[in-house]
Amino acid sequence: MVARTVLITALLCLLASPTTFATRPAWKWLSEPSDFTLSFERELSDLAGSLPVPNRRQAVDESYRLPNNTSPIHYHLALRTAIHENSRQFSGTVKVLFEVLEPTTTVTLHNRRLTVQRAFLHEEAVGGGAGAQIEQVAHSTDPDTEHLTLAVSQLLLPGSRYYLRVEFEGALQNNNNMGFFASSYLDNSGNRRYLASSKFEPTHARSAFPCYDEPLLKASFELELTHYKEYNAVANMPLAGTPTPDPDNADYVTSRFEVTPLMSTYLLAFAVTDFTIRTADRQTVYARPNVFEETAYPLEAGNRILDALSDYMDISYYDYMPKMTQIAIPDRGTGAMENWGLVAYGEPVLLFNPAINTYRNRKSVTTIIAHEYAHQWFGNLVSPHWWEYIWLNEGFATLYEYYAAQLAYPEGEYWELFTVEVIHSAFGADASETVRPMNWNAATPSEIAALFDTVAYDKSGSVLNMFRAVLGDPVWRYGLKTYMTARQLDGATADHLYGGLQEALVSLAPTLLPATVTLRQLMDSWTSEPGFPVLTVYRTYGERQEAILSQERFLSSKRLPSGHVYYVPYDFTGGHAPDFEPTPAGYGWLAAKADKIATGVPNDQWIIFNRQQNGYYRVNYDAHNWELLIEVLHNDPAQIHHRNRAQLVNDAYNLARAEWLDFAVPLRLMSYLRRETQYAPWTAAGSALTYLYNKLRGTAHYAHFQVYANHLLLDIYPTLAIDSVAAQETLLQLYLKQFITTWACRVGHGDCLAKTKQALAAAYQARTPVHPDIATAVYCNGLVDASDEIFVWVYEQFKSSRNQAHRTVLIDALACSRQPAQLESFLTTALGSGAEFDALLATERTRIVSAVYGASREGVDAVLDFLMVPSRVTEFVQRLGQSALNSAVSNIASRTNNQPELDRLNALLVSLGSQIPESVATSARSTVQNNFNWFNTLEGLVVVEFLEQMATTPQEL
Repeated sequence: MVARTVLITALLCLLASPTTFATRPAWKWLSEPSDFTLSFERELSDLAGSLPVPNRRQAVDESYRLPNNTSPIHYHLALRTAIHENSRQFSGTVKVLFEVLEPTTTVTLHNRRLTVQRAFLHEEAVGGGAGAQIEQVAHSTDPDTEHLTLAVSQLLLPGSRYYLRVEFEGALQNNNNMGFFASSYLDNSGNRRYLASSKFEPTHARSAFPCYDEPLLKASFELELTHYKEYNAVANMPLAGTPTPDPDNADYVTSRFEVTPLMSTYLLAFAVTDFTIRTADRQTVYARPNVFEETAYPLEAGNRILDALSDYMDISYYDYMPKMTQIAIPDRGTGAMENWGLVAYGEPVLLFNPAINTYRNRKSVTTIIAHEYAHQWFGNLVSPHWWEYIWLNEGFATLYEYYAAQLAYPEGEYWELFTVEVIHSAFGADASETVRPMNWNAATPSEIAALFDTVAYDKSGSVLNMFRAVLGDPVWRYGLKTYMTARQLDGATADHLYGGLQEALVSLAPTLLPATVTLRQLMDSWTSEPGFPVLTVYRTYGERQEAILSQERFLSSKRLPSGHVYYVPYDFTGGHAPDFEPTPAGYGWLAAKADKIATGVPNDQWIIFNRQQNGYYRVNYDAHNWELLIEVLHNDPAQIHHRNRAQLVNDAYNLARAEWLDFAVPLRLMSYLRRETQYAPWTAAGSALTYLYNKLRGTAHYAHFQVYANHLLLDIYPTLAIDSVAAQETLLQLYLKQFITTWACRVGHGDCLAKTKQALAAAYQARTPVHPDIATAVYCNGLVDASDEIFVWVYEQFKSSRNQAHRTVLIDALACSRQPAQLESFLTTALGSGAEFDALLATERTRIVSAVYGASREGVDAVLDFLMVPSRVTEFVQRLGQSALNSAVSNIASRTNNQPELDRLNALLVSLGSQIPESVATSARSTVQNNFNWFNTLEGLVVVEFLEQMATTPQEL
């Protein structure tokens, strides 16, 4: 009773003022879930019919584009902020030197919600700078197009140059990671400190100053910031001298910065903070003073990665920019922005404390730095001509976030994660009928923002990597340098990239590709069309040892006729002489819907296409070859490269989901995992295991799934020390250990639950935090039925931690409890107000709720019970927002598998009444009905039958 009182006292709280919460970012690495959070796939029927099928290049409303009558040359921007007082108002003056391209009496820029006070037209002075004032000009802003139109009294002639001077005021935005926005943190004394920083991509520069806010309209920038004298200012370029006293207020100074190279408005960046600075060579890291020790690793990684990329590109970063600064913005979420010379990050993806942060945090910090640094070439040195080609930025950055991390830290084996984290992720989103192609036009700010999606990142990175493998490293790098040299400090289209690579082929490998095609034709078949193909390999098993290859666009929910032909690069190897090393000369091209090729592989030997899965396509085989592959995997899996083992697992499962294969094929194939020791195949199987778990938990068939899962884990689990860390363990071994521990404990493995509980109890007795590299598994599983004292001890670690990544790990761990009172108290903290809860971020509050219902059925019940109290629902919506309540109801429905659970859901829906939209309630009931109906589908019947037979006669596998 005393312990329970301690728990309630430590956690219970009252509601505070409402707040909003951040949406999930597009980047797959920005909110990497722990293995303990069960994800749910969208039902296949939900993927179709919501959007029109895209054309090759759709028309857009061009009225949102700026007219082509003037073009910027140089900006002088002066801003004044009192953010140290938490004042959200700022003022500024921008002087824009522009050139007239066509005869005009108007000059048009962008403006979003800035109050323009006055605007003047000036001559350009002899020797540069703004000269004599010509006139004060009338101005107006269209709130839809966000065009600021300035009318002059004279006709401006082509070739002439003028300065436009605009005085304006604006308001800092609140923690929304857009435009010029305010953030805050708590110092060591519990005082809240405020700062202001910028994030302009893609269309937010216009909310900080009137400007030509399109990526092709590059100019140089000269910046000065007036701010409180105890604060410091940082920007793309170094300071031009020391800050000078402000003549209007002795408490302020003005920081002036050197002139930037030509760059797009979305890359301008600055911040006003009281941060501390760590420096090494020409790089610095800025962060709040109470996390200074956590900046050592990102500074080291930044230097190593930037040097590695400079060597790889054969174009030095420092040829264009004199310095590199990384800045960690508190309460910015987990995003990052590649501003030239001033890369900004949310704290969880930059700061690293080896005493508390996990190997996953170190991986994320390393690869995200590599992603943002790759942008210094792909996006900053060469920018997209228009947002239609955003994949020229994000696709390359996704590829090199893994490749450059590998170059800088070869021992990390980061490249091994590319297949399972990027290619497999891209397949999931790109299998929808309504998905867009890589080249996709947009006009409005919301349309442009929507382009930053899985297609821009994961698909584009996968397609680029495919051509990197096909062309070979020498040709690829020669082509990239040619492309970047030709387009430096300018914009680029897809054709510019194709041209650079074609030039490399002509110079280095003129006979590598078929003589009848250009590189543009090959790549355009992937970049200008949506989706990806499934390559079907049908072996003839005749004397000639041939196979018929055919291609068809892969869709997860249906098959549709399509006349499009992808130029598919294929390579293969066979069981008679396995060779899994891809070479440019080893690729053939399927340039038609179907073709017959000679394989040279004996009929009694297996064949595998797409060595190491460099190609961006799935592969299906005839039934006999699938049997040969299953046989070799069961007998000697090492004969097949581990990336191809992951490919086989992922392809077989998804082909079965799309009804290309009998579901028994992936189930039989995955049973080989009992002999698997590599991470990639196991994590590839994770989506299949999660899918089956979600369908079967809480039903009469779940016990059979447990037998199947335990069978897979039987050999590997005893080889892993799940409750300790060995010095020699590699990154991939740590990933594997957490994966295996997750599934062993999830399916009730007695030893797993006992060891993790014992490890947590020992840590509690010693009052020593668990080693970070096993913390996720030990905390989560150890807390399943832990005492209130241990639960409060872990909660106190969360409350006292100032490291956002560490706090997220502890949120997920605390959500693993299955004690109703503990979960109720933890959920109550999400609504907390007062000094004890000031450190809770809005994203942390919503994460508490989602982590609880994502961890277990007991967590679902806890959220359900929590929402059955009407007064709490009111507080829930006020604090977390209506969408958080709608999401909670939808997720409860997704995790409802039997009649008693449905009865509880229905009671909740009745209790909520009009507090949720009728569409949410209807969708929730439909989701549960689909869960019930699954057992009457072909897929459900096959799965249930297979697992039942396996549970009774496992030797037949």
